[in-house]
Amino acid sequence: MISEKVQELELENKRLAVIIADITKSDVPKLKDCEHCKHYRQHYCRNEFGTYYKVYSGFCVCGVPAGKRKGKGKPTPEDTCLCFEDKHVR
Repeated sequence: MISEKVQELELENKRLAVIIADITKSDVPKLKDCEHCKHYRQHYCRNEFGTYYKVYSGFCVCGVPAGKRKGKGKPTPEDTCLCFEDKHVR
């Protein structure tokens, strides 16, 4: 009885893996803002309890001056520039 349930779950997992693979192959437009760029470094602050939290600021380490990349010297997470590269390349 338990082995039948395990087999059913394994079959369901295989079906779900196929569905997930199909979804990730779709041409969903990716965000091209600084927060998702591998060159962006987020600024953090620490509260009185010692916990760090993100602040609405950061900096770009792409090596191109801000004027030439048409971005800001201290970009916010929504800013974009010409040197954008996806942070999560697979």
